[in-house]
Amino acid sequence: MTIYTCNQFTGHYPVGAAAIVSANTPKEAADLLNVALIKQGLPGDAEATDMIPFPDHHTEVVRVLVDGSY
Repeated sequence: MTIYTCNQFTGHYPVGAAAIVSANTPKEAADLLNVALIKQGLPGDAEATDMIPFPDHHTEVVRVLVDGSY
């Protein structure tokens, strides 16, 4: 399983949204995220190409998903 981050989907407000998903593939990650988003009444428009794998080799230990800079 891979940990994916995504901040390219429609949230409740137009101020940015971010998610972390554990899945086997980017497509599976997008599908799982979309199911969760739809349950919250959101469009569920995450794409597999927007899923960014978090490396497991410890060279990256922090990834800022949304920092409020627009």
